[in-house]
Amino acid sequence: MTPRQSSIQVDAPNTSDLTIWLRQRAFEAAGSGMVITDATRPDHPIIDVNPAFERITGHRREDVLGQNCRMLQSHRTDRATIAEIRSAIAARREVNVTLLNQRRDGSSFWNELRIAPLFNDAGALTHFVGIQTDVTARKLAEARTRFLAQASDQLGLSLDYRSALVSTATLAVPLIGDIFLVHLLDRQGRIGRVAAQFADLPPGVRDAVLAAWSGEAGDDHGAARAIRTGLSGFVPSVGDGGPPSLTRDDRSFRRVTGARLRSTLSVPLIARRRILGALTLATTSQSDRDLDTLDLVLMEDLARRAALAIDNAQLFAEAQAAVRARDQFLSIAAHELRTPVSSIKGYAQMLLRAQRKGTITPERIRRSLETIDNSTDRLTLLTSDLLDVSRIRLGHLPLRPAEIDLAAKVRSVVARYLESAGGAHRIDVAIPPGAYRVVADSDRIDQVLTNLFENAAKYSPGRDRIEVTLRRSDDELRLEVRDEGIGLPPGGETGIFAPFERAANAVEHNLPGLGLGLYICRGILERHGGRIWAESDGEGRGTAFIVTLPTAGNGPDLTT
Repeated sequence: MTPRQSSIQVDAPNTSDLTIWLRQRAFEAAGSGMVITDATRPDHPIIDVNPAFERITGHRREDVLGQNCRMLQSHRTDRATIAEIRSAIAARREVNVTLLNQRRDGSSFWNELRIAPLFNDAGALTHFVGIQTDVTARKLAEARTRFLAQASDQLGLSLDYRSALVSTATLAVPLIGDIFLVHLLDRQGRIGRVAAQFADLPPGVRDAVLAAWSGEAGDDHGAARAIRTGLSGFVPSVGDGGPPSLTRDDRSFRRVTGARLRSTLSVPLIARRRILGALTLATTSQSDRDLDTLDLVLMEDLARRAALAIDNAQLFAEAQAAVRARDQFLSIAAHELRTPVSSIKGYAQMLLRAQRKGTITPERIRRSLETIDNSTDRLTLLTSDLLDVSRIRLGHLPLRPAEIDLAAKVRSVVARYLESAGGAHRIDVAIPPGAYRVVADSDRIDQVLTNLFENAAKYSPGRDRIEVTLRRSDDELRLEVRDEGIGLPPGGETGIFAPFERAANAVEHNLPGLGLGLYICRGILERHGGRIWAESDGEGRGTAFIVTLPTAGNGPDLTT
């Protein structure tokens, strides 16, 4: 390649032509960008640049000659750094700065710039030379490292992981991207957004973006896909096309903000092989860069740390809940056990006194023994429930599976319950004709049905009607037990299935119970591949318990 003719007239009478040629070749071959301005003319116009300057800035030599270097500045260039450069130029001294400059295509780059004055032999200032190095990669690496350290500090500061994730999102934007989202799975497996941070969006526009950006569970990109598959998803350039749901989100974002999504990536939050949620990072057309594989590595590292923090916080919360449940159990169990024990003790003492006084009669003996027998049954039931809780928690609930007719089992348990209840409640049973065969442990299903009927009666004081319906739906059977009782307060539908937990209004009505029955029902049904949940329109409006079981041939292997 023939060197370009420099615009500088070198005044060096003692310098050989070879030295001039070598200096020119060094100028052309330098890896750093070089720009020379004329300090003798107003506005210090550019008189020469080397090929590295063209490569770094995207500007051609012929287009920049005669211009001022201010052309590389943008609204994002730090004003204080610009002032420092101007001060050095005015003082005719060297200056070293790092500033954010702008390329010809509008993208930004970090410029490590050294500006030095050039003087002639008479000591007069003639030129300034600027030597620039593109340190964008280094600055991004520093930003990533700084962000990861700060985010790790936030995640490790508190067991309130939700607040820590919000702080992490705030750190991320605009340091490593323009959009940062955090989604977590709740206990029901639903995806919920717990943090969202956007660059340069006013609150009203931000809310509109969140409303438009649906993040549906069935999406084929983003958090939903990462959570569903457990794999990272990376779209380096949204403009090159992508999954339909990503195109939809891009349109929604553009409609609300006027900007477009540029690149996006989502990584799953996984701890102990459990998917907890996902982190999403994106850049927009308002930004000047696309995400790359280093950003993916950074986010996967952050996801590991965040997942560990979330898991530790959840484990700590579960441990605290277990301690509270233990203390609550000891209190409730002591109360529940005291009643039958006191009854047994009281009637035994009464019989002993009557026997010593010679006033014992066959009738007194019969009544006392009946009371002792009933109290003993109650103690046996409490002990059995506690053993079942232990077996369910340990995953050791034994089953003796056989094919049974669930419709016949429901009718049998209803008849037995009505006989023992003495007509206190009316149970209306609706079972359309059909096959209701399931593979199940007959005794355990009997236990579930009995518990549900007793629950419906206990929580329906003063009401006499209980509705029981059974029907088949595809490959499962659906049983519903509905009462007209005290109902459930808002949000009470899930807590009642936890061990030792009871609805607040049940406690307020002074209704007895350990809070174990529904937990045991759930454990038995899940062991059979079934489900149970509660529905209520509110306090005083009754409750429905819905049970599903797979039909014979469609359930899990119960022999293992």
